[in-house]
Amino acid sequence: MSNGSDERAKLDRLGEALAKDIDALSDDELVAEIAADGDVKSTVSRVRHLIQSAIAESGKRRLARARQAYDAARKRSPHPTLIQLPLGRKKDLVAHFAKNSQALSEGFTLAARNEGNSETDLDSLLQDLLELGLIDEDGNPR
Repeated sequence: MSNGSDERAKLDRLGEALAKDIDALSDDELVAEIAADGDVKSTVSRVRHLIQSAIAESGKRRLARARQAYDAARKRSPHPTLIQLPLGRKKDLVAHFAKNSQALSEGFTLAARNEGNSETDLDSLLQDLLELGLIDEDGNPR
């Protein structure tokens, strides 16, 4: 763990401990604690703003991570034309390369596949063949 992340972990633990302490206070105790430091209304307003900002920032980070995951999944997923091919055509393409192993690039082999494999497995294999340039976007062998 780097020094920065170690410090961040310590800060997170401190924040959690403080949050537990505050959560354990009754409403009256909390108001009395705030009143001891100054104006209750301005403190409540400031804390509310801090919480809303934290929630918004958290949402933005979650959205950014979701976008990254979505983009990564899109890059891994087969070309739309390949997905739309009939299942029989997909199986025929796989069978073509299984029978004609010399058509495969060096270093690329087909694992033994049984008839029970899902269409998702076939789509993944077709995507690999497309990326290797062995088929075109329409599923035609090159």
